[in-house]
Amino acid sequence: MYCRGAAAIILTYDVTNWQSLSELEERFLSLTDTANHDCIYALVGNKVDLTDPKAHQSQDSDVASEDRTDSEDMRTEPQLPTPPTSPASLSGVMLQKQVTPEDAAALYGRILRYKGLDETSSQPAEKMCFETSAKTGYNVDSLFEALFDLVLPSILRQRNENQESPTVDLEECRGSSNKRAKSSCC
Repeated sequence: MYCRGAAAIILTYDVTNWQSLSELEERFLSLTDTANHDCIYALVGNKVDLTDPKAHQSQDSDVASEDRTDSEDMRTEPQLPTPPTSPASLSGVMLQKQVTPEDAAALYGRILRYKGLDETSSQPAEKMCFETSAKTGYNVDSLFEALFDLVLPSILRQRNENQESPTVDLEECRGSSNKRAKSSCC
């Protein structure tokens, strides 16, 4: 895992496996030491489609149904049959969630303390802890939209700081090197 200079880090665990959350803290938290001092941390519980019936429907199909219009210019592509969302749904049995949002929020607080960040000036856990399904796309867009909204101002601020620092105009350097080349004897 490479975090040097990272503006955001997404730490992911399996909501159906408590051990994945504890190992996230034990094994990977120290690897974030090289991230930017103002790095944004998001905790993401994945595989929520195995525990929550509302996560079974793909967000892509929701967006597609909302974006449909009666325009004649739109091409309609043949609809492929939707595969079952998970092995658990085949049997009609949902798996039990072993990691709750409260568990994730507690880990988020420990991450902030580990990084020496002030909990009052950092984003609240409710905004930085997500439950998603990589399989159905449930809540994935929300995760990346939230991170984008938080990271973009930081990137723009860094860009402005870099523009204020003294720079070297390479065109000026090329012009002076050509003069030296003409005056040399070789």
